[in-house]
Order: sequence, then C-alpha cells, then structure tokens
Amino acid sequence: MEIVLISDGPLPLESPVRKLPFFFSCRLIDMSSVTPRIVGDARVAVIELQGTTDAGLRALRGAWESISSIPVLCIVTKSNRQENIQAAALGKTVVIDREISLALLLDRIKKLAGAATSIPVDEGVPKQSAQAFRKCNAFLESICLSAVQNSKIHTAEMRTGAMELFSALQIDGLSDWLKAVHSHHSATYRHSLTVAGYAGAFAEHLGWSEADCQEVIAGGLIHDIGKMRIPLTILDKAEKLTDKERAAVKRHPDFARDILKARLEVPIEIKKMAIQHHEYLDGSGYPNGLKADRISTKVRLITVCDIYVALTEDRAYRPGLSSRDAIVTLKDMSTKLDQGLVLEFGRMLLNRDLGDVSRKSSAA
Repeated sequence: MEIVLISDGPLPLESPVRKLPFFFSCRLIDMSSVTPRIVGDARVAVIELQGTTDAGLRALRGAWESISSIPVLCIVTKSNRQENIQAAALGKTVVIDREISLALLLDRIKKLAGAATSIPVDEGVPKQSAQAFRKCNAFLESICLSAVQNSKIHTAEMRTGAMELFSALQIDGLSDWLKAVHSHHSATYRHSLTVAGYAGAFAEHLGWSEADCQEVIAGGLIHDIGKMRIPLTILDKAEKLTDKERAAVKRHPDFARDILKARLEVPIEIKKMAIQHHEYLDGSGYPNGLKADRISTKVRLITVCDIYVALTEDRAYRPGLSSRDAIVTLKDMSTKLDQGLVLEFGRMLLNRDLGDVSRKSSAA
C-alpha cells in the first residue's frame, strides 16, 4: 500500500508524518508539485499543515483534483486556529491532531485505505500455525513501534510468539509454517518470520532443549530489529538497491545495538543474535569483525538460517536458489560459517521431505 505525503517544503523535524515511511511505502511531494502523474495510484494522501504558507496552500488547492478522489488526512495542532482553517479550506478531509499516538495514526491510515488491520492467513493453513503466525506478526508490529518510538519492547509478546511457533513446528511441521508466512505482504516481515521458523526447526533437529529452541525462535523474530530504523521504501524496493541504499541497510546491526542497548528486558543472547548475525567466524563480517571464539553457537545458527532464507527468497531482479544450491553456497562460504552447523542444516532439509521437518505424530 502506497501513500503520498504532502508538505510545504521539508517535513518539520517533530512531525509524526516523518515516521510513516517506516510502516508504509511512501512518496514525499511538495505542495507546489502535486499533479495526477506524481500522485499516481496512491491509496491515501497525508498532508502536513505545520508551516504551510498561503502560496503553498493556493498551489495545493489548484491541484486538488489530483488527490480529491482518494482519502485525504490533514495533520494539525488542534489548538492552532490557522491550521484548522487551512484544513477546512481544502474541503473534504479527515483532520487528525498532531499529538495522536503513532499506533492510532497508523490504524487510521489503514482504515482510510481500506486495508485489513490484520494479515489474512491462506486457507489450508492448520490452526496452530495460523495462531502462531498471528501472534508472531503482532509482536513484529509491536517492535516496529518500539524501535521508532524508542519505547519498551513487549517481551511477554515475544515469549508467547516463540512458544506458539515452537508448538506449531512440533504439531504441523515447518512446511505449514512457511505456507502461513508466505501470505504476508511485507518482504521484511516475511523474512523474519521465515528465519524464526527455520531456526526453531533446526534447533529442535539438533536436539536442543525446548527453552533453547524458543530462544532462537525469538532471536529469529528480532534479528532484523535494526531494519525498523530503515524506511520500507528502501527495504521493500523491487529494484536493486543503490550503493547509498545498500550502505543504509548494512547499518542495521548498528541500529539494533542502539535500539537494544538500554532494553534490559531483552535477554543478552537475543540481543547478540540481532547485533552479530552478520559476523563471520574468520573475522570478515560486520559490524565489529568478531572471530569464532567471540560468536556463540546460537548466533552462528541464526546466521546460517538468515543467509539460507535470503538465498532462497525470490527478488524482483533474480529468482531464489533451490534448497540444494543454497546449501552449496553455504558450504562454499567455508571458514566464514560454522560448517558443522551447515552440514546438519543440509541434512535436515535435503535428507527429509520438508513437510516432515520437525513434524511429530499425534501419538507422540
């Protein structure tokens, strides 16, 4: 879903509109540049009226037909008489107080766009997997808000999501979890949910305790939390990223550290999975060039799962690799990865039918 953000010049630093690109695909348009071609097929227009000049407002009113066919939301300070008069002068709009909570603003935009407030699950997905999907997705949405607002992370939701997903892997198997995840419209969320599923299935394959399995599931869910500081216009971009965009994405482990360093409620091992999952055993990874003795087994496991999922994901500019080819690539990474884990990961995936991975019979 794409929305257009309209302002008279740069967005004010304190404007809540600046946070919207972290949750929606957005384009920023100056009031003087609004045209039908630029607005395109956007679902909602959000207008920031703080600092609007008479000239800017006249230009917008002159181009009003360009956006009048879609829902228009104006951000104002309720106590500011001029901004309220400007909103009224535009005609049919929804007026929102600038002090509204971010969660309510996001919900209002989704409703105006006619978007579902919850992600639908494909028919045929078993009950436990569908329930785990909803719980895990709710947690991902909550950490996105936490990261952007610098608020407390709801670890109870994290533990519940990890527990539900572990149960789904035991009852339904990995393939049903992947079927549920496939329905998510966001590539970024879909990636984290997929990594969490593979991490839980792999940890169980290795014979780890239930507590450790659930911890790496939680680590999979949270491992890309640093990307919550990167706009979706970059993360979900269909084309290849520019060098500048790629450099921004590469900073997500540093962003993860910034987000998590003061979050005492998050276990240290889970923090490590978010900050260190791009470190390599030979010291060639980032952000800190850690070597083998500094990288825990759980982080190594998340790294293997993360790279495997990235290799097998379809992108607009290239198809995903097959499981076999992805495993070959992991092996070719040699001393960068824990090859003992790569060997076991390959055995889990290639020596058994995917639908049976981590599946237990009802009699078990």
